[in-house]
Amino acid sequence: MENPPDQKDSSKEMLQPSSSSSSRRSRANGGLLTMPFIIGNEAFEKVASYGLLQNMILYLMSDYRLGVAKAQTVLFMWVAATNFLPLVGAFLSDSYLGRFLTIAVASLSGFLFSMIELDFTFVDNKKRILQ
Repeated sequence: MENPPDQKDSSKEMLQPSSSSSSRRSRANGGLLTMPFIIGNEAFEKVASYGLLQNMILYLMSDYRLGVAKAQTVLFMWVAATNFLPLVGAFLSDSYLGRFLTIAVASLSGFLFSMIELDFTFVDNKKRILQ
């Protein structure tokens, strides 16, 4: 059975690639190729985080002289913040700031926060030494 003369044979067009798509063939980014790296990164991050918790509870109890309950509360808040803040960063990145600006702002704020925390630790240790 033949096609009527006013209709094109669409099966031939579908089999032949168009000139615009064949000239711009590029490899797709992401996908399943990057999944092992993402899963490995998350696994190492969790191992490091759980290793830090064991040392941090001893540090809070010995150097800061916190009780067990207070030290556990501090660590619980730390774990809650580190698990919740990536969701906030993802929302800001997707909705307002974009990927690179979010990474820059988060890196800068993390650096500033750690410097302030280091300063407080130094002042606390200096007070303890002078006593």
